[in-house]
Amino acid sequence: MTGKESEARSEPHRWTRRGFASLLAGAVSAGCLRTGTGDATPTASGTDAPPGTTEAAAATAIDENAATNADTDTPSGLGEAWATDLSGRTNVVRVAPDGDTVIVGGLEGISAVSAADGTVAWTTDTSMLFTLPAVTASTVYAPGDDGTLYALSQSDGSTRWTFEAETGLTTVPLAVTERDRLIVGAGETGGRTVGAVGESEYDPTYLYALDMTGTEVWSIETANGDPVSAVAVHDDRLYLRTYNRIEAHSLSDGTRTWRVGPHDVQWENISRTPYRARRMFADENGVYAPTRDGITALAPDGTKRWRFEPFDSPSRYQYAPGTLFVGAEDNAVYAVDTADGSRRWRTQLDGAVNVLVRDGEALWTGTEAATIGQLDAESGEQVFTHGVADAVAAGDAVGATEFFCMTGQTLSKYERR
Repeated sequence: MTGKESEARSEPHRWTRRGFASLLAGAVSAGCLRTGTGDATPTASGTDAPPGTTEAAAATAIDENAATNADTDTPSGLGEAWATDLSGRTNVVRVAPDGDTVIVGGLEGISAVSAADGTVAWTTDTSMLFTLPAVTASTVYAPGDDGTLYALSQSDGSTRWTFEAETGLTTVPLAVTERDRLIVGAGETGGRTVGAVGESEYDPTYLYALDMTGTEVWSIETANGDPVSAVAVHDDRLYLRTYNRIEAHSLSDGTRTWRVGPHDVQWENISRTPYRARRMFADENGVYAPTRDGITALAPDGTKRWRFEPFDSPSRYQYAPGTLFVGAEDNAVYAVDTADGSRRWRTQLDGAVNVLVRDGEALWTGTEAATIGQLDAESGEQVFTHGVADAVAAGDAVGATEFFCMTGQTLSKYERR
C-alpha cells in the first residue's frame, strides 16, 4: 500500500455558523486494548445508505452545495466480514503495509489483529496512545502520551527498544528508512499540553531525530515551549510546525534553514485539535500546513505560495501528488490543487468527517452519522455510502475493497463484493 494515512475521531463535531448553514442547505434541497476472548464474529451485510453529493469545482456558493443525487440508490456491495470486540477505548487503527495485520491502540496499550479473520495475535502494554503509530514491514513504532516511543516487533509485539522523550509525544512518527531516520515530535504530558509558566519561563519541548535503532541523532528545542503539532519530510528537508511557527531543517543534522512566525503567516489561528494523524505534507514544491481556518502552502525557501479556506475549519487531511484532500467541519470533503490552491471539488457528507483515508485511488470516509463511504478521488463523486451500527471513530483501508473501522468498542472489517 502506498500514499495512505489513517485517521481517527478527535472530538465530537463542534457546530459552527458555517456548519449549521450547510446543514440547512442540505435539508432544503433534499476498540491495545485488552480483549475478552480475542475471537471474531462473522456477520451479515449491513444496510446501504443513500449516496452523498458532489459539486463542480466552479461552484462556490453554499446553496450550490446541496444534495443533487440523494434520491439515487447506489448499492455499495459492502459486507461486514467479521467483528471483534475490544475492551477499553481505541483511538487509532492502522493497517500494516502488507495488508495482513491491523494495528490498534488506545488507553490500554497496542494490539495486532489478523486482517483475515479478526483474531487478536498479540497485545503489548504501553502508555496511552493518542497518535497513530508508524508501521513498517517488520516494526511498529508507537508514540506514548508519557513520552515513550516503543519499537515493537510486528510479528509478536515484543519490545525491540524504547526511547524516552522529555514530554508526551504528539506526532505520528515518520520512518524515513532510506535515510536512517525516525522523526517524532513532543509536547504533551498526560494528554495536557505543556507551555508557558508565568510570563517568561517555558517547559522545554523537542523534536527528535533518531536512527532506526532508537539512538538520538539530534533534537530541536521549540521556541517558547510550544508543542510540536506536525512534521513532514521531503528529500533532506524536514518541516516542523508548532502552534505559531513553521521551520525547515536539514534531516541529516537538524540545521535550521528558515523559520516563519505568526506575523508572516496566519499562525495565530492554527488548529489545536488532537494530533491523531498526519496533518502536514511536503513535496518538491514545498510544504502544505493546516491552520484553524484553512491550508497554507509555503515554497521550499519559506515564501508563501497560496492559501485555501474551506467553508469551515479543516480537520482531516490526505495527500496525493498534485492534490490535497481536506475533511472540514461543514461535513464536507474538498480536493485542493497543490499547484495553486484552487478547489477541484467539494462533496457534502451526511455527518462530521471522523475518518478520511486514502489508499491508491480509493478515498474512504467514516462519519459521526454512522456511515462508511467511498469517493472518486478524481471527481469527488460518491461511489457509495453504507450504514453501520455506530459513529465511525477510527479506520484504515486496503485499496478500494477493504475497510477496517472502530464503532463503539468493536473493530470490524468491511469488504466490497
